[in-house]
Amino acid sequence: MRVEPRGVATPPGFELLPGRGAWLPTSRTLLVADLHLGKAASFRHAGLPVPEGSSGGDLQRLERLLTQTGAARLLILGDLFHAASGCTPAVLDEFARFRRRHAGVRVVLVEGNHDRRIQIPDDVGIDQVLPRLEEPPWVFLHEPPVAAEAERLVCCGHLHPRISIRSPSGDRLSQRCFVEEPGVWVLPAFGSFTGSSTVTVTATTRVWVAGDEAVVDVSRMAQLASGRRPPSARA
Repeated sequence: MRVEPRGVATPPGFELLPGRGAWLPTSRTLLVADLHLGKAASFRHAGLPVPEGSSGGDLQRLERLLTQTGAARLLILGDLFHAASGCTPAVLDEFARFRRRHAGVRVVLVEGNHDRRIQIPDDVGIDQVLPRLEEPPWVFLHEPPVAAEAERLVCCGHLHPRISIRSPSGDRLSQRCFVEEPGVWVLPAFGSFTGSSTVTVTATTRVWVAGDEAVVDVSRMAQLASGRRPPSARA
């Protein structure tokens, strides 16, 4: 049975989902970014003793989101795989088996900087690879644009955003997050074995903690903690 996603509606027709994905109900599209499959394998190839299993766990989480949403399309905003050295037969076979279990879902990859360094085999199940995808009012990219896209909303990944907020008592909240600046939405890294970049909060920044069970708007808290007054608090 399909479960309707319980995300946070932002612009019309765009929802931020628990589990670090976003949902476009009109086109039944699940959006994710920065899985970095095979990163642990690439570290082991370099002689670093990191545990196995992160790619399999991430694909299981992705399967849950596909099942919950009933998505017809999976749009990956770059860095599906981490490195050529991490595209081991085991990692590629794991992804190919995932694709066979969801053969009815169309998979589109917007190339990321890591993907461009890899020759992804044709038989793993990616239906289309693009440098960018335009579906007005959206432009889907991997990296945030240098300049604004005229009359377009941008959705991208690449930055692996994390919000870090310290309270007056010294407690700290540090979580992966969705970020919005005017006209640009940045998704959190979906992969569990990825680094992160702390968000610099400005007067126009909106931030949602990307939890596994809920998406929480912490924009006001983040602006107050940064010493900025949220727009609603200004005279």
